[in-house]
Amino acid sequence: MTQARIAVLLALDDLAGHPSADEILTAMAPAGLSVSRATVFNALDDLSKVGLVMRADAGPGAVRYETATSYHHHFVCNVCGRVTDVPCVDSSAICHEPGSIDGRVDGAQVVFRGTCAACLPPQR
Repeated sequence: MTQARIAVLLALDDLAGHPSADEILTAMAPAGLSVSRATVFNALDDLSKVGLVMRADAGPGAVRYETATSYHHHFVCNVCGRVTDVPCVDSSAICHEPGSIDGRVDGAQVVFRGTCAACLPPQR
């Protein structure tokens, strides 16, 4: 475990929600560790491979990351872009059985899209 990987993991853990690599890099600046953008991406990739970090699939745009806890889905607000966790019913890496696939499935993600409660217009 390198200092850069530890710093990335600590920054990710300190940030709320599902930050991008650039947001993680920005959060690391006050700690005084000077790393490149590529180093952050490489650290996130390495941490993902060993199961300490998960990619949060939020659709188009920057890839989002979170510390690995349990498998879950995501809800993305179409208005503000906020990403929130939605628990899987059975908490496994593959929450839904795929159709016919020529190969091995290692994981699956479902992204729910809509309008979060904060962005919904007031009810009359």
